[in-house]
Amino acid sequence: MLTISPLTKKRFRAFRRIRRAWWSLIGLCGIFLFCTAVVVCDVVRGRSPSAVVNPATLEAYREAAVERTYDVRTARFSVDAAGSVFDFEGPDDVRARIAAGTDPAQLADEFDVRSSARDGYTRWYLDPLAPAAATETVKEAPPISYPFRPCKKHWFGIDSNGFDVYTRVVWGMFIALVFGLVLAFSGMLIGLVIGSVEGYFGGVTDIICQRLTEIWSALPFLYVMIFIGSALGHGLSDFQRFMVLLLSYAIFNWISVSYYMRAEFLRLRSRTFVEAAKCQGFSASRIIFGHILPNALTPLITLFPFLLMGAIGSLASLDFLGFGLPPMSPSCGELLRQAQTTPSAWWLILFPSLALFVVMLLTVLVGEGLRDAFDPRQKSKLE
Repeated sequence: MLTISPLTKKRFRAFRRIRRAWWSLIGLCGIFLFCTAVVVCDVVRGRSPSAVVNPATLEAYREAAVERTYDVRTARFSVDAAGSVFDFEGPDDVRARIAAGTDPAQLADEFDVRSSARDGYTRWYLDPLAPAAATETVKEAPPISYPFRPCKKHWFGIDSNGFDVYTRVVWGMFIALVFGLVLAFSGMLIGLVIGSVEGYFGGVTDIICQRLTEIWSALPFLYVMIFIGSALGHGLSDFQRFMVLLLSYAIFNWISVSYYMRAEFLRLRSRTFVEAAKCQGFSASRIIFGHILPNALTPLITLFPFLLMGAIGSLASLDFLGFGLPPMSPSCGELLRQAQTTPSAWWLILFPSLALFVVMLLTVLVGEGLRDAFDPRQKSKLE
């Protein structure tokens, strides 16, 4: 029967006491369940996130444009010593009256008249006493075009391709979370196996594996991802390209985990319980997975939220650059790339960015809570 050790229970209670981390975990699970429910309902009903919104359904939200014109009566002009007017700026009727010889001071009933003497001429300022009259002209409402602003039927608006942004954000977050979870688990598994072999056997095995790991980590990750996405991304289905992207990322995501697991196994392999297991004739696999691994899970558990956050951020970055998921796939990064070409469509920036920010913030808070709960050192402070 599976039992939970008292130490694990103690750590779980310590995590529960960190309120921000506990509620962040609940919020993160709630977001994942909500996105999953929406995706399942859309699949059952035959709805697609790539369904173009019919422009006819948006006719009720067309608004006629009102053009308001103001009759600005402000005048500025100069009069030289001979009485000639020059540098006139203002309405034509005022220009005609001044040109006919009307003294500007006689217009005090219509304007606030001010003047200033200059070198050889006088500068006059006429500001109307009454506010400028406005003329409104109603123009025909412009035709429906995409992207379209948020409205009653589409709370998050419509993107440049005519897709509902709410559906794209929910589907995009579901795909990102699934991608991050699978990638984090695969990275932890590969890093666990390699790090445990390095740390348990040591010696020549450790040196060879470490040199190979350093060579592999020296490869430029982003360039390799872009190359693989460009070379293998054409002619594949959406699922195949998703798997290619996942495998391409997984071959680099285990490196940091292997370092932590190697250090834990190097620390624990000389403990008394390991020596006792060797004396009893247990196999290396049984000692690694049955005795050392349960005591070396702390780095894996505390690293998992940060691996998840990194995977979600990397997928969004690759989609933004155009080397991630297939074109027309729902993704927050793809929406942000559309926003770059249409900066006036603020909804293409706000909602995808807000979704990524909330998910990554909750993930970081969960990771910090796990790190504090699994830290064996007592907290202390100076007073």
